[in-house]
Amino acid sequence: MTEELMRRLRVITPEEQRILDGGAVDKAAYTARAVFTVDSEKLLERGRLISVRAHTRFAPFPRHAHSYIEIMYMCSGKTMHRINGGEPITVHAGELLFLGRGASHEIERAEYEDIAVNFIVLPQFFDTALERIGASARTTRLGGSSRTASAARGARIFYCLELRMCCRCRISLKTSFGRL
Repeated sequence: MTEELMRRLRVITPEEQRILDGGAVDKAAYTARAVFTVDSEKLLERGRLISVRAHTRFAPFPRHAHSYIEIMYMCSGKTMHRINGGEPITVHAGELLFLGRGASHEIERAEYEDIAVNFIVLPQFFDTALERIGASARTTRLGGSSRTASAARGARIFYCLELRMCCRCRISLKTSFGRL
């Protein structure tokens, strides 16, 4: 990650300044519901399927769920999470945390150098991406020359990385090769 990007991510946001001035996490900025479920409509521009925002620092983030899929990438430092009320999990720099819709978690206070970005992703994003991948594979298979047909045979090989969320939010990885 470039130093310029890290410099921009370290800038204290207006929300973080309010916290530093004695405030707390403003739940109304994240949801209109009585139960604390962070609403994608509060964080995504209308019509967008994915957005990226810096994780809020300087205050514990109370237990909440999401109406979307959240992927957190730790750029520097670390964050401590309790997912679905389980044991604490520490996410360190260079690591990812995947949270499905409905999973609840709370996050302990992050300090100045604990820089994380949250990818807010609607499930339809994956549908769209997979449709595009499928359309590309179909186009490749329709080629007419022997050279294109040969390339098409190679294009049918795919690589699958399967993430399975286990209880206590440990991730197991299963990789496989196959043909379309």
